[in-house]
Amino acid sequence: MTIKLKGGPELLRLLDELPKNLERNVIRGGLRAGAKVIQQQAKANVPVRTGKLKTAIGIGTRVEGSKLSSYVKLRGTGSYVGLFIEYGVAPHLISVSDADKPVRETRRGPRAVSIGTINKMVKRGSLKIGENFVGSVVMHPGHSAKPFLRPALDQKAEEAVGAMGAYIAHRVQIGDLKAPKLEIDDE
Repeated sequence: MTIKLKGGPELLRLLDELPKNLERNVIRGGLRAGAKVIQQQAKANVPVRTGKLKTAIGIGTRVEGSKLSSYVKLRGTGSYVGLFIEYGVAPHLISVSDADKPVRETRRGPRAVSIGTINKMVKRGSLKIGENFVGSVVMHPGHSAKPFLRPALDQKAEEAVGAMGAYIAHRVQIGDLKAPKLEIDDE
């Protein structure tokens, strides 16, 4: 998504008058302030079941040469579920032959299940979900998409730009120098 700003050239001229490290830190802080708005909306949009996905929504900034950017990203525990919820899952079969070697949680961390336990599972010819054996083939019904990240950006883009501008304006007030107000250019 590309957003044109009113006040952008004036802001760039002002930032050129500041030391480079201050300029970079102010812009980076402004980008984080804008990303925080999107992050909060994404957390409000996410369908809550356990809350792990909500806590996995994070923000960050990135520097590539002279280009600074910010992002809202899924990371940490529960983040892998986000793509399935955002884009949905088609119905599919899960079979015993597709199952990876089972792993059991122990007090020392995840450990491979013993050959004896695997043999028992194969003899039974069954997949195990939780503590229940459910059969050799299971039909996963899939589920429809419940987007929460992209709608957050669509809903709060203007507010994010405003938060970024407010942060920069608050941080850059040195004597007569004041940051211009940033707004989205609708043209």
